[in-house]
Amino acid sequence: MTKKNQSKRLTNQHKESKGVVGIFGDEAKSHDITVGKISLFVIEQLEKEFPQLSFQYKTSIKKEEINEALKKIDPELGQTLFVSNSSIIPDGGIIEVKDDNGNWRIVLVSEAKHQGKDIENIKAGKLVGAKNDQDLMAAGNAIERSHKNISEIANLMLSESHFPYVLFLEGSNFLTETISIKRPDGRVVTIE
Repeated sequence: MTKKNQSKRLTNQHKESKGVVGIFGDEAKSHDITVGKISLFVIEQLEKEFPQLSFQYKTSIKKEEINEALKKIDPELGQTLFVSNSSIIPDGGIIEVKDDNGNWRIVLVSEAKHQGKDIENIKAGKLVGAKNDQDLMAAGNAIERSHKNISEIANLMLSESHFPYVLFLEGSNFLTETISIKRPDGRVVTIE
């Protein structure tokens, strides 16, 4: 499929589903919320295991903070900020620990992406595609969307020797093995 066709398909899909309401379906939203809950569990565990340390949970990081971190490395970096109050909001948030100098250091950034309902659609006997004549839907762009936050956190952490970014992937587009699913009509569909 050419890029223009995929772009056109995504535009049409966006219009038909009335914007983000359809793109970020219930399963994707649930996946995002679960990652946020897991992060809160992680911070509780860290506080129990390391009671002498101070931890904090943040839901976002302002791009202004990222630019300041870049300027500390090189004054030529972090010069352009198009929207003064813009920020990034990873699904699972950001966990930080206070170091011996009183500075907050990132120990975990987590995000979730859900892409692909092929298994569910096949089991339900639902055909997909523009003409509803395909077993498999064209892949979406969840990985591409996650790249923005990964790049921003990488910029923020250039002076660090670790990169604690965890990306949880779910859905048929992220399968790591070949599976076969039986449709209600008895036909078997293989997803590779």
